[in-house]
Amino acid sequence: MSTLAHRSTFTVHDADTMLDTVRCVSARWLTDKFGSNGAPTGTGQRHITPSTVLLTEAAYDATGAEYATRMQLREYKAAATWRTTVTAIRSPTGEGTVGVDLECFPNGRNRLHTTAKPKIVRELIAELDATDGPSRLTPEALRVTADQVPDLVDILRDPQRRKPLLIAARPTRSHPLWTERVAGTVHAIAGDASAYLLWDLPAVDQFREAIGYSHRVNAGAARVYLPMVNPAWVPDGARHRVLGAPRWTNPDDKALRSIATSVLTLAREQELPQRLAAVEFPDPVAEQHQERQEALGAARLAPSAPGTPPADLRAEVTLLNGLLSQADEELTELARTKSLTERANASALGELAVVAAERDAEAEDHLVTLEALEQSRTESDRLRTLLLRQDRHGEAAEAATCFPGVPASFEELWERLGEWERLVITADRRTALGLDVHPGARVWAAKAWTALGSLDSYAAAAAEGFNGGFYQFCLTPPSGARPYPVRQLAMTESTATMRQYGHQRLFPGPDGRRTEMQAHLKLGARGASPRLYFLDEAKGPEGSGAGRVVIGYVGPHLHNQITN
Repeated sequence: MSTLAHRSTFTVHDADTMLDTVRCVSARWLTDKFGSNGAPTGTGQRHITPSTVLLTEAAYDATGAEYATRMQLREYKAAATWRTTVTAIRSPTGEGTVGVDLECFPNGRNRLHTTAKPKIVRELIAELDATDGPSRLTPEALRVTADQVPDLVDILRDPQRRKPLLIAARPTRSHPLWTERVAGTVHAIAGDASAYLLWDLPAVDQFREAIGYSHRVNAGAARVYLPMVNPAWVPDGARHRVLGAPRWTNPDDKALRSIATSVLTLAREQELPQRLAAVEFPDPVAEQHQERQEALGAARLAPSAPGTPPADLRAEVTLLNGLLSQADEELTELARTKSLTERANASALGELAVVAAERDAEAEDHLVTLEALEQSRTESDRLRTLLLRQDRHGEAAEAATCFPGVPASFEELWERLGEWERLVITADRRTALGLDVHPGARVWAAKAWTALGSLDSYAAAAAEGFNGGFYQFCLTPPSGARPYPVRQLAMTESTATMRQYGHQRLFPGPDGRRTEMQAHLKLGARGASPRLYFLDEAKGPEGSGAGRVVIGYVGPHLHNQITN
C-alpha cells in the first residue's frame, strides 16, 4: 500500500509574493487546527503538542535572497502517523511551483480506507494565481459564455495542460440539486483540476459546434477532459468521461462521486515536479544542535568559582538539564523521521515492483490481443473474399461498416447488455459502475465486453453440440468462436480461499437465490484488479438459466489468500 495519500502541485506565474503568501496560508491553517500555539515562529523544529511536530525550513540563493520554503507537519496518532508537507519554490525567471503532499503511515496492519484531501490545498488555490498550463485553477468554476468558447477550446487542446479539466453545462431549467452537486464536485477537485461552467444554451451550442459532436457537453451534463484532447478523432471522445443530467439530479445516484475520485487518483499518481524534487534545504535541526553545543561549551569554560551562590548553581543546572532534554527530544524525533523515511522508501519500492509486474502482464495482454486481432483479420479477409467471389458486394460492404465498437465505460456496457441473448445478468449494476472511477476503466470495460462475448459464444457453441466446458472452449475453440485468453481464466478458487472467503462468492442465480460461483475471468491486474464471476448453465437442466451463462458479479477483486 502506498504511503502517499494525496498530492497536489501547481504553477504560479507571478511568484514575487508567493513565498510570503504560502507562509501566511500555512500559518492560518495551523492556527485553525491547533490554536495560537500552532502558528510557526520561524525556521526550526518544535512540538506543537506532545504528539505533533512542526518543521519549517527556508533556502537561500548565493545573493542571500530566499527562493524556497517548506512546512512539514507530523501528527502521531493512535491509528496512523500523518505527515503533511507544503513546499514552495521560486525560479530565477520569477515563476513559482507549489506542492502539497499528505502521507499516511498506519500504525497497525489495518488499512485506513479514507483519507481526506488537506484543506490547505483549497486555501492556497484561493490565495494564489495558480495555473495548469493555460488553464486557471480556481476554487469555483469559471463562467463561460458563447463568445468565450473559442478560448475554452484552445485551453482544452493546449499540450501544456497536464491536469483534468471539468466542463459542466447548466441545465435548461434551474435545479437546486444539480447546482449543489456540481459546486461540491468543483470544491472537491480544486487545485487538482480546472473547472468551467457553460453558462447558457448559446454557450452549449457554440461549444458543440466548436469541439465536435463526439466531445460535446449537453445541457445539464458534465464532462472530465483528460490532457491531449483531439476533437478531430472521434474515438478520442471515449477517453473523456461524461455524466448526463439525470445522474446529477437523481438524489439516489452517487455516480458523481466518481469524478472527484478519478481526479484525485490522477493527482496522487502524478510525478513530483523536478523543481520540488531537487530543492535542498539547510538542516534546521543541525543548526539547533550547533547552538546547543555552543551553549554547553560556554558552560564548560565557565566553571563555578568557590562561593558561587546556590541560586546561580541551580540556574546553571536548569540550563544544562534543558539542553539535555532538548537533545533527547531531537534524538527521538530523528529516530521517528528515519523510520518514516524507511517506510516511504519501502512503499516506493513496493509500488515499483507492482508497476513492473503490471507492465509484464500488460505486455502479455497486448500479445494475446494482437494474436486474436490477427486471427480475426485473417478470418474476416477470407469471408470477404468468399462474398466478393459470389458477387455479394453489398453484403461485404455492409459487414465492414456495421461494427458497433466496444463500450468506453461500464455504464455504456450495462446499457448494451441486451445484445447478448445467451447471457443472464444478475450482477449488481452499482458495483460494476463503481469501476468507472478508476483510470483503467476504459480498458476494463472493453475486456469485460470481450469476456461477455466469449461466454455468449460458448453458450451458442454448447447449443450446437460442443461437448467441453468453457475452459476447453477457450483452449481449443471451434471454428468461428470467440475464446477468452486461457491465462486470464480461472475455473475454481483455492480451497483455502473458499474456506475463508467463500461467502464472498455467493451471487444471485437465475432464480434469485444466492449461488456459489468460483469460475471467473480476469479483466485487469492494476488498481481494483476487476473480475467477472459466472455460472455455467449452458448445458444445465430446464430452468430460467438453462442453455445460458449466468453473470453473477462484475467488480473489484474479491479477497483471497494471496492478495490478503
